[in-house]
Amino acid sequence: MLRGEKVLLRAITRNDVIALHRLHDDVETKSGAIVVPWVPESAEQAVARYERREPDPAHVGFAVEALSGELLGSGAVWGIDTFNRNGHLGISLLAEARGHGYAPDALRLLCDYAFRIRGLHRLGLETLATNTAMIAAAEKVGFRREGTLREHAWLAGAFVDEVLFGLLAAEFS
Repeated sequence: MLRGEKVLLRAITRNDVIALHRLHDDVETKSGAIVVPWVPESAEQAVARYERREPDPAHVGFAVEALSGELLGSGAVWGIDTFNRNGHLGISLLAEARGHGYAPDALRLLCDYAFRIRGLHRLGLETLATNTAMIAAAEKVGFRREGTLREHAWLAGAFVDEVLFGLLAAEFS
């Protein structure tokens, strides 16, 4: 486990998949976090997909848990390119976990994993321009805004800008 000031990151369990299925049912939030169209999926289908998964060193998922033991959401270091030593971060928090300062702590732990444990040199973080909470969390951790992809994402019937952030290992403390 990776322990921060407010959260810890640990392996995702079958029970987590069931509890976190509520994130999938939040169509607006889930649609903004994935690059494929949202489709309905039952908790049973999510568990079956979880049980069929193969370990993927290019995509490492974590459960995000409060130090008190409450499941808050999930996080991932994904798109890991070991040759160029870069990857991307993402987190999804349950609605009741948002706004309590968990996101910056979870992002810091993901950065620590990526830089210190995996030896990556650069991390990217992409979010919708409308996701002000994630933008604030990324900036609080030290990510720098590197650009905007105008009308890059299709979300609930409209195009939305996507904001690109980057962080180098030497910039992370």
